[in-house]
Amino acid sequence: MKKKGNKDLIIFILIIPIFLFISFYISNIQGKGIPSYSVSNKSKMGYSVFYEALKELNYPVERTLKPLSEYQPNSVQIIPPGGKFDVNNQEVQEWVEKGGILVYLTSGMDTNIKYGIQDVTKDNIKLYTYHKGKIINTNADFMVNKILIKDTNKSYEILKEISNLSQEKLYFNETYLFSAVNTKSLWNNIPIEKKYIIYQILIVIVAFFYYKGKRFGKILPLYEEVERSENEYLYSAASLYRQAKCLDLMVDNYYKNFLKGFKGNEKQWLEYWEKEKIPSLHQARILYEFMNCKKVKPKPKEYIQIITMIEYLNKVLDKRRDIHWKTLKKALQKNLQKE
Repeated sequence: MKKKGNKDLIIFILIIPIFLFISFYISNIQGKGIPSYSVSNKSKMGYSVFYEALKELNYPVERTLKPLSEYQPNSVQIIPPGGKFDVNNQEVQEWVEKGGILVYLTSGMDTNIKYGIQDVTKDNIKLYTYHKGKIINTNADFMVNKILIKDTNKSYEILKEISNLSQEKLYFNETYLFSAVNTKSLWNNIPIEKKYIIYQILIVIVAFFYYKGKRFGKILPLYEEVERSENEYLYSAASLYRQAKCLDLMVDNYYKNFLKGFKGNEKQWLEYWEKEKIPSLHQARILYEFMNCKKVKPKPKEYIQIITMIEYLNKVLDKRRDIHWKTLKKALQKNLQKE
């Protein structure tokens, strides 16, 4: 059993890192911790498929985390929904006015654009012109991974509108998308490698207490409580009397317990002893005379001798009771056999 327990423990320790690695790997693939509509998100609500497709088609595409105002108005900026981006912000208006192209992705069609002239609406795409620049507004869900698996027509229409533009660079601007995620807790800011170590430590601690609480190592036998003796209280009291040097009280207690064996014959117990021919009659007479004919105060040594004598006589009575019981038992068995 011990060898098997060690083997199980080794297997358990080896499984921990494998399990954590698989968990983190799956977590990363599914895009947990990465916001929806991000090109880094490979889950169903990410833009990873559309982004990689543009790269394969040799479009000058990049992902950026810089604010819109830091770019010259000679590029196309794709702004996904989420965060605190305000299309009506003064800086955004000025950037579009100077010739910037803004692909503004929203959850549904946005009706709150307060500047520019709406040129045309086609296939769920709105086109706005504002001085030298343009705004293309469409539904952000048309380009997510789960839609592209089923239908690419709407994303293709968006790609055609982008292809008609003559700008030098195409940016997926996720500054505003990740600005809402920047207020993360301390745990979210811990690198995945350190999380891996922390998880391992926690699992080992939990496993240690689990096995320690159930049965870890050699089995220890649980012994039953020792059976209490019949006269335990008497002996305890006698021990206290001995320590207090009250030997006379101790002898009285022993003697009273001795008389309980003669129900109805406590006063004439010596006569009963002689009549029943119980062994050790001499010791019984010495005890009787000591308890009933005290003239001089006994010495401590005499008290100890009397106590020893009482214990001996108690054993004699117990042995006699056992003999009577065995005799009675045999007689009952014989009667049952005859019947």
